[in-house]
Amino acid sequence: METEELLERLEEQARGDGEHGPLFGAAAEQIRDQQSRIESLTAELEETNEGMVALTVELQEAEQRYRSLFEEAVEGIYKTTPDARRYRMANQSLAEILGYDDPEQLQQSVSVEDVFVDPQRYETYRSTLQREGELEDFEYRVRRADGSIRWVTDNVRAITDQRDQPSYRGGVVDITERKEYETRLEERNEALEALNRVVRHDIGNDVQAVATWAQQLTDHVEPEGRDALERVRRKADSIAQITREAAAVLETLTDETVELDAVALEPVLTDEIERQRTSHPNATFAVTTEIPYVQVRANEMLGSVFRNVLTNAIVHNDSAEPRVEITCKMRDETVLVSIADNGPGIDDDQAGAIFEKGVQSIDSDGTGIGLFLVDYLLDAYGGSVQIEDADGVETAEPTVDGAMFVLEFERVE
Repeated sequence: METEELLERLEEQARGDGEHGPLFGAAAEQIRDQQSRIESLTAELEETNEGMVALTVELQEAEQRYRSLFEEAVEGIYKTTPDARRYRMANQSLAEILGYDDPEQLQQSVSVEDVFVDPQRYETYRSTLQREGELEDFEYRVRRADGSIRWVTDNVRAITDQRDQPSYRGGVVDITERKEYETRLEERNEALEALNRVVRHDIGNDVQAVATWAQQLTDHVEPEGRDALERVRRKADSIAQITREAAAVLETLTDETVELDAVALEPVLTDEIERQRTSHPNATFAVTTEIPYVQVRANEMLGSVFRNVLTNAIVHNDSAEPRVEITCKMRDETVLVSIADNGPGIDDDQAGAIFEKGVQSIDSDGTGIGLFLVDYLLDAYGGSVQIEDADGVETAEPTVDGAMFVLEFERVE
């Protein structure tokens, strides 16, 4: 009998049976109330069921996306057991990094400890994870399936799964090529440092001795031989200058980074100008504007920058009376130092290559590294060096018409 039919009969009995009518009416009311509750619960259950189905589909899609990311990632991803001794899960990239065909073969063949070349490094890996729960940029050597050695970096952290089981999840990247480059760079720097010592001490001392002997022989050489002796002395000075340039380049190249500081411009530039006046008494060095008392971003090589540009202005000058003009101009955040000469100037087709290492003029006795060093250091300082015609610069109008080097430095307040 259907519920509605039963309710109709009870209600009919309630109206017709005087003595038992209230009982039939109460029964009908209770059944109707229960029916309403059942319908409400049924609706809620259907709604909940629909939500559960939607949630299940969403979870399945999310799991598929995660699995795709996990399996297709370039990074070698893995999970370990709680003691960090065995792989619980690995992706294809990790298997390839370690030289296995697939993750299953990797997990069945080796433990986490087995892939470490250095047992002590593994103990550091494991103890650090147990103590701190994570590792960042942890580098170690791994032994591949074929026995070859590779370098990797690993980022690992502690995690818990849905059953609150602890484990560790890591991401491995092969850095073998980078480590090999670092090794070659370290070996090269060691060789350059050794060469720098030879250049600074052995060659420098020998050249100084030659120059001293030449000076001592001046009063003991016949007049007809003094010209040759003077050429020996000039050549010794030239070799000494080349040695200083080479030593400066070697010192710069062996530094992993150029450390910068605030350096006072005026005393360094003034000192180098005075040195040039002493070395080239027949040339005129004119400071046409006041050298500002400011600090610039530089290092101890700042003097070498000015020395090379000032020297270049003289040694390539074919004028009977060489003249070099130094001017300065302050800007909001920088300062310009212009060094102009009355030499032949620089052709436009040569200006673009003059700062390249080894580039020099045909009649030059130098190494071609002086201006290369200037450009290298100015770039490291965050500044620049430009070549312009001496009659078209903004610092001050010069009285010479040769080449002009415009050096721009960042000011430090």
